[in-house]
Amino acid sequence: MQRKGENMKYILIIASALFLLVGCSHKEEVKRESLGETRNPPDTSGISPVSTNENPATKSEHLLSISKDSIDHLAPDSYHLTHSSCPKGLVAPSYITDQSIFYVHDSSSEQPIDQIIAFSRSSETCEVLYEATEGIDSLVGIDQTLYWTEYDTRRTSDVSWTIHALDLDTGKVQTIHEGESTNENPTPILTTNDQALNWIQYEVKDDRVISQVISYDEKTGEKSTLVTTELNETGSPDGDYILEQKRTGNSLLLHKAISKDGERRLTLERVADDEEHTLLTDEEILSFDGADDRFAYTSDEGLTIVDSGKEETYRFKTTSRTPSDAAVFVNPHTVAFRDRTENVYLADLDTRTALALRRDGFGHTATKPIYFNDTLCFAVLKEESPGESITFHTYKMK
Repeated sequence: MQRKGENMKYILIIASALFLLVGCSHKEEVKRESLGETRNPPDTSGISPVSTNENPATKSEHLLSISKDSIDHLAPDSYHLTHSSCPKGLVAPSYITDQSIFYVHDSSSEQPIDQIIAFSRSSETCEVLYEATEGIDSLVGIDQTLYWTEYDTRRTSDVSWTIHALDLDTGKVQTIHEGESTNENPTPILTTNDQALNWIQYEVKDDRVISQVISYDEKTGEKSTLVTTELNETGSPDGDYILEQKRTGNSLLLHKAISKDGERRLTLERVADDEEHTLLTDEEILSFDGADDRFAYTSDEGLTIVDSGKEETYRFKTTSRTPSDAAVFVNPHTVAFRDRTENVYLADLDTRTALALRRDGFGHTATKPIYFNDTLCFAVLKEESPGESITFHTYKMK
C-alpha cells in the first residue's frame, strides 16, 4: 500500500497545474486571485511543442489581436454588491439566470459552514437559499435547479461527500448522490451539458484506481457511466487516470494521465461514438472546452483554439507571467477566456480578434467567467476599496 500511495502522489504532482488552477474549490480560487498570487512558468526549454496524434496537423495558424471595439451589442450590465443583505468577502459567481446570480459565501469561521446566496438582478439584494452543515464546493446549475458538492472542505481527500440539488421554484433540497474520496483522490468537480450533470468519481480496489465519468439526467433522475478507466499500481503503474472531463454536444473531452512502460504523460482526448481520439499531449493544460469540430485550451503561453474541420489554429499569446485560463465556448466560433486575472476576452474566430470586455481599468482581480443560459458573467474585486468592492458584470451572448 505504501507503493500505491507513492504512485498516486506522483500522478497528482504531474497534474498539479490542473488541480491548483482549474479544479480548486471556489474559496481557494478566489483567495489566491485576490492576493494577486501567480506561479512562475516552468522551464520549457526541454519540452517539445504540442503533439497531435490521430487528428491531422493544422495547415495554417492565426494570431489573435486585442480589440477594443464597442461591446454594446452584448448588452453589458453591472451589479454592485453594496446592499446590507449581501454577505461580503471573497465572491465569485457560480451560476446565472435572467433573474439571479448565485454564489457561495464562506463564513470564514473555523468550521466550514457555507451559504448559497441568490443575488437579485432587479433589486440588487441578496437572499440566503441554503446553509450547509459542512463546506460547499463546485456549485453549478441547470435551468431552475442548483447542484453542488458538500463535504469538509478543509480536506481535499479521504473525505465523505454528497451531491445535492436545490429546486429554485420550490426550495426543496435533495441528495442525488454520495460517495467517498480516499487514497488522495479528489472530490467530484461538477460540470453541466444540456440537461445533464457530470462528474468524475474514483474507486480504489486493492492496487487499482478506477476512474468513472458519471452523468445524471436532470429530467429523469437517472445516472449512467459514460467512461471507465483503470490504473494498476502494482509495481510500475500501468493504465489511465481521468483528471477532468467536459461534455460537448455528442462528445466527451477527457484530460488524462496515462502510465505505460514506466512513463507518464498527460493527454487531452475526445471520445465520440465509442472511439477515442488524442487531440494533444501537453503537460501545461490549464483549462479546455470544445464545440463541434473545435476545441480550445489555455496554457502558460495563452489561449489556443484548434478547428479540426478547417485544419486551422488560432492563438492568443499572453504577455504576463500569470497564465490565461477559464476557456469556454459561448458559440461555435467564439471562446471566452481570462488573461492575467484582470480581464476577460471574447476570442472571435471570424474576425481573428480578442475583444476586451472590461472597460473599467485594470489592476483589480477578475474572477473566472462562467457561461449559463446564454449569459457570460464574472466578478471584479477591488481589494483596496472599503469592504472590498465587488461588481458582477454580465454580457448577453444571444
